[in-house]
Amino acid sequence: MTIGTVCSRNVCVSRRGAALVSAVENMARNHVGAIVVVDNSGSLGLKPIGIITDRDVVCGQLSPPRDLFCMVVEDAMTSDVVTLNEGCGIAEGVAAMSEQGVRRAPVVDDAGNLVGIVSMDDLLTVLARDLSDLAGLIKSQPSHEG
Repeated sequence: MTIGTVCSRNVCVSRRGAALVSAVENMARNHVGAIVVVDNSGSLGLKPIGIITDRDVVCGQLSPPRDLFCMVVEDAMTSDVVTLNEGCGIAEGVAAMSEQGVRRAPVVDDAGNLVGIVSMDDLLTVLARDLSDLAGLIKSQPSHEG
């Protein structure tokens, strides 16, 4: 199974110069905790250049104290965004996200264009199902022994 099979293909995006309050409203309207900041200058696709999470918004307003309505997305976004290729395996994706300490990662194609977003919640769901299947195998083993 690959990251591309478990990621959400419906991604909320914003540009770096957009009003932060618009991004926050977009997050609330779509019930998501993150927006991928993209650049589409000179290419056919959207290239992830950052990510902004609900936590980034809160921390961005508090240190130093600033007014949400006067900020742009770039003021609060994380610019060293961890991206995962849609073809990478689940274990590889979990390892990369854990190593960088992130809960969400934009998913890109081979050209680096945004195709989705994956969260630790998405990955946990898949891994929990796999562990449940494995537990079921252990439970059913005695009945197959005779």
